[in-house]
Amino acid sequence: MLDHVIFAYGMNLNSAESLVKDLSPEQMVQQPNGVINHAAWSLGHLAVVSNSLAKTLGLESTLPEGWGAPFATGGVPSADQSAYPSKDEIVDALKAQHVRVTEAIKNVDPATLAQPHPNEKMRGHFPTVGDYAIFLMTSHEAGHIGQLAAWRRALGLGSKG
Repeated sequence: MLDHVIFAYGMNLNSAESLVKDLSPEQMVQQPNGVINHAAWSLGHLAVVSNSLAKTLGLESTLPEGWGAPFATGGVPSADQSAYPSKDEIVDALKAQHVRVTEAIKNVDPATLAQPHPNEKMRGHFPTVGDYAIFLMTSHEAGHIGQLAAWRRALGLGSKG
């Protein structure tokens, strides 16, 4: 089963990269027609969340200090390009997190996935580490990638990069 999750996670990464490959740095933070979650925020958010999953699986954080704040869940993305790392830094961070999480999931002890989520507040949504991992690797990423496709259309670029 985890092989299928890993496959979907890889497809998500390919889709995300495709959706931003043709974007300029200025386009990465545009917010057309009230679409707030721009490409810089969306991909940075996915990198931060993947890093969070890696930590839940027992790995150390590898993101630079301060990366969490601009990409926080519930935060308000800014059109200020200087508020974010560069496009290449964001994409590279997302790719690196995908590698880490994929390797961790390939080697995870099933007992780890069966453990209760370590954050008591999160347990209401994700009772176990496995529930959290599979949601983040599939539905969460796919949702944000769908937002990116819609955001591109709002920019007049079409839904594929």
